[in-house]
Amino acid sequence: MRFMKVSGLPLVAIMLSLSACGGDDGGAVQVAPMGASSETVAIAAPAPSVAPSSTVVSDDAAATVTSAATAATAVYPMLRGINIAGGEFGSNAPGRMNTDYIYPTKAEIDYYANLGFKIIRVPFKWERIQPTLNGALSVADQQAIRTVITNATARGMTVVLDMHNYGQRATGSNYQTMVNVGTTQVPGSALADAWIKLAYEYRYNGSVWLGLMNEPHTMNAATWWPIVKKLVVDIRAAGLWNKLLVPGTAWTGAHSWVSSGNAASYNGFTDPANNFALEVHQYLDADSSGTSATCVAGSGTRVAEVINWSKSKGGVKLFMGEMGATSGTQCGIEYRDMLNRMEASGVFRGWTAWGGGSWWPSSYIFRTLPLAWPNTATPTPHMKYLLEYVNK
Repeated sequence: MRFMKVSGLPLVAIMLSLSACGGDDGGAVQVAPMGASSETVAIAAPAPSVAPSSTVVSDDAAATVTSAATAATAVYPMLRGINIAGGEFGSNAPGRMNTDYIYPTKAEIDYYANLGFKIIRVPFKWERIQPTLNGALSVADQQAIRTVITNATARGMTVVLDMHNYGQRATGSNYQTMVNVGTTQVPGSALADAWIKLAYEYRYNGSVWLGLMNEPHTMNAATWWPIVKKLVVDIRAAGLWNKLLVPGTAWTGAHSWVSSGNAASYNGFTDPANNFALEVHQYLDADSSGTSATCVAGSGTRVAEVINWSKSKGGVKLFMGEMGATSGTQCGIEYRDMLNRMEASGVFRGWTAWGGGSWWPSSYIFRTLPLAWPNTATPTPHMKYLLEYVNK
């Protein structure tokens, strides 16, 4: 989600400035105060480990494998789902939960589960889950995310934890300076630290996927890919075997996967667990940004570039992390064309459409909750398209 897609927030969020279960049995836990408004927990870094040979790793509710190292070779159904936005809302960092930002409620999760969706992508800000670089996690945010996972997995859904930071982190005493990951101020090791502390308790839970970074775009592919390659190795060395969603740079656009340099810079990528998919995003307006309701003729074919590239590499798995369309004949043509191409590709593992979240205004072009939800159930124009595919 790019910055401009978020205009017209509801009254409860009018002051916001948007940028677009299981216990831990390995690692000492200490409660550590982080200031007047943030309670945090410090988790000792787990010792490196190898993939368990007998632990069952469930990639979703419908499939299991006997070893994390063989997860990618199993046969899985296509997962279709929704982004439930809110955790990334607001420019305040860390901010106040339920005032500046919000996490998905059980009612929202149940709504999508009842319609047949099998996966949700849950955006959050790095600065909120870990207010201090390399420091303790926020107890409140960690518990909120844990509750989301509990509610979703109870309905048989997979949860993608999406670090919605665009390849950067806010730094300084007032969190006012955005700094690229991979720099002296925000080294790649700090990103690994955050993910290991957050995800360690879910390390054998195949229903929890890790979306390593939303839409990096302030560095070129030659700079980004060494960072994310090392991140994957560090996460695996810490004993986390969840599916990883690995983004490229240039907003990780499907249409520009080759031209942006992502395809070339992917060469040499290795996941020791072989349990990953490359996350791409695609919108249908003139610049693929998702900031306009106008769908350009032929835009449904934009996914062809990454599909063809994937097949040329032996079928590297892909995941569509964001997409969206609104009403209108052309949007219907293009959105269905893109969805049909993904469904038939044999390389897409699934998709999560953009536009879930109860704080979007009724005028938001990609909204997926009914306009008067929860009082009515009439699907929005975007949801009508998705319902054609969700239970295929």
